[in-house]
Amino acid sequence: MVKKLAQKKNQSSTQVLKTLLTLIQGEFSMNELIEKLNENEEEPIFNNSVISKYINTCRSCEFSIPKMQNRYYVAKIPFGLDLSVLDIDLIENIQNFVKIEMSPKSQGKINSLVKKILHFSNKEIELVNKDDLLQSIVLFERAVANNRKIKLIFKNKANVECIPLSITRKNDKVFFNVYKKKTRNIDASRLCGIELLGQRYVEPYEGGQVVTFKLKGGLAKRYEARENEAIEYNPDGSITVINKNENKELLFTRLLRYDDKCEIIQPKAYREEMKNLISDMLNNYGAN
Repeated sequence: MVKKLAQKKNQSSTQVLKTLLTLIQGEFSMNELIEKLNENEEEPIFNNSVISKYINTCRSCEFSIPKMQNRYYVAKIPFGLDLSVLDIDLIENIQNFVKIEMSPKSQGKINSLVKKILHFSNKEIELVNKDDLLQSIVLFERAVANNRKIKLIFKNKANVECIPLSITRKNDKVFFNVYKKKTRNIDASRLCGIELLGQRYVEPYEGGQVVTFKLKGGLAKRYEARENEAIEYNPDGSITVINKNENKELLFTRLLRYDDKCEIIQPKAYREEMKNLISDMLNNYGAN
């Protein structure tokens, strides 16, 4: 009985590995996975329920296997190649060279190879390709949904860790809206890659936006961040508070109490509105 149980467990483990090996080879719908996995079996043993269970087993072992447009693919494995910014830049250069100098068939082969290399990376990285932004957009949106920071890898070899906010499109261009000391719209054409980081940021509330303000003096030393805030410490002893999605009226009421120890940095519309509000209050006070 014990021998049979051990044999059953080993068989299940083998089927999990078969599922993972197939997923690493490309992007497949559930029906395609069922067909592909049953190809070499004496009788069909893989079905929707079984494969879903095996995929969740892989996920519990820290394999990142997202579902995009009803297709599953491996985005990250918990061990593997530790790709640097220079490595990503080299991959981009190879792809650009192949695109200019070689045939579409060769381009397809190189792109397929690059995808396999990224699958075996221990980081969640998507190359930003202007001809196919879908996967990098999916990675960005997943970072927003999971409150994870990202690293933007620029073509000029710079890289920036930031908080992802949203995606906008204008004149057939895609912009990644991020926060790093202030909100920025980054043109996708400036990027060669996006990496999903392990760090989490403050969970946002619906319907608001990011507001940054600076506090100084004793207030900066005793200020405690709220659950929707993060703090950056400045060399001069002041702090920059990153506030996400607090009701504007409530926020303004609170910041007014901080008097001249507080300065709104971003967005500019809030900064101007606060200045006008203070001016009106002073005028009213003078009128009385």
